[in-house]
Amino acid sequence: MKKITLSLLMLLPFLCFSQDTLVKWTFPTTPGDSVADGGITANLTMNISANGGTSAMTNSSGATTYSASATKWDAGSGVKFWQIKVVTLGYQTLTLSSKQRSSNTGPRDFKVQYKVDYTGTWTDVPGATVADTNNWSRGVLSNVALPSACENKDTVYIRWIMTSNTSANAGTVASTGTSRIDDIAVLGNLLTGINAYTVQHDVKLMQSENTITLALTDQPKEIRVYDIIGNLVYDIAKPAMTTAINTSKFNSGIYVVKILFNDNSVATRKISLM
Repeated sequence: MKKITLSLLMLLPFLCFSQDTLVKWTFPTTPGDSVADGGITANLTMNISANGGTSAMTNSSGATTYSASATKWDAGSGVKFWQIKVVTLGYQTLTLSSKQRSSNTGPRDFKVQYKVDYTGTWTDVPGATVADTNNWSRGVLSNVALPSACENKDTVYIRWIMTSNTSANAGTVASTGTSRIDDIAVLGNLLTGINAYTVQHDVKLMQSENTITLALTDQPKEIRVYDIIGNLVYDIAKPAMTTAINTSKFNSGIYVVKILFNDNSVATRKISLM
């Protein structure tokens, strides 16, 4: 049986976490669908869509496997776009990556915008413009920083919107021209610092063989467990006030348990499994 030691983490300055994948679309199979291919539990039902009068989304060949694809981008400057939605609660220092490719008569120019909640205002993401040609290596955004306004939010919308009616071959976008998008990923770091610990919660951890049980007095929104280098190893949305975590498949070592509450406050504990 693993032995467990427990301590309260008021701050985590000694842990250098790698970024977690909040949501991603890689379209690994065909015929694929619009649903996310990975991420935290809250984002696993998120969809990607083509909007503003394009055709319905289909799947086509991609940068590695397959991609999302649509036609009817003609006359789309400022009105036609790809869009995703992501929950960022509990995360900061967010980044965005994606790859785009158009056919010769598909749209060349895009920019990325975000808005917080459905009623928010679309705002440009600095440095996130794409001049897309018929080549997966050109229309690439790699770990572009998302503004701090996107951090720790229930709902963030992100869109890639056309900024001209110029096609990939420098002509005019045609109705039959395609735009494809692939390898979308939003990453973030676990929220730490004093703002994450302003509300005190009664959190009790109890051990039995291969199990950690959390007994809470306030309703949790989500429970996550990270290993020492920041990999997410356990995640449950809408957990019960008393939740048992099976640790039988965890390796020995130090883990961080993070509990997100409905008031958006956070409690964090460290455990050591021997």
